[in-house]
Amino acid sequence: MVDVDKILKNISNKGNIRVGVKETKQMITKGSAKLVIIASNSPYKEDISNLANEKGVPVYNYPNSSVDLGYACGRNHAVSTLCVLDKLDRDLRQLLEKGKNNA
Repeated sequence: MVDVDKILKNISNKGNIRVGVKETKQMITKGSAKLVIIASNSPYKEDISNLANEKGVPVYNYPNSSVDLGYACGRNHAVSTLCVLDKLDRDLRQLLEKGKNNA
């Protein structure tokens, strides 16, 4: 079983991430983003998903709210979207598989 929140906490602690819509869009456009994670209630969900798909960047739709995503990342504020800049490790691949299975 994949513990999504645990994976997100690990990514935030040791990984190279960018948080927020503006940063995520910039990293996707530059080709630096390896994975995009979007909260279920993000008002930019469609825009970010379309941009990521155009650039071939995988997207994980986080099943909970932006407040929950922020908490899972160890932040004390809402996070509607973030991107991972590091190469995808085993945990991130599991996260993507879980997302595909729940879609």
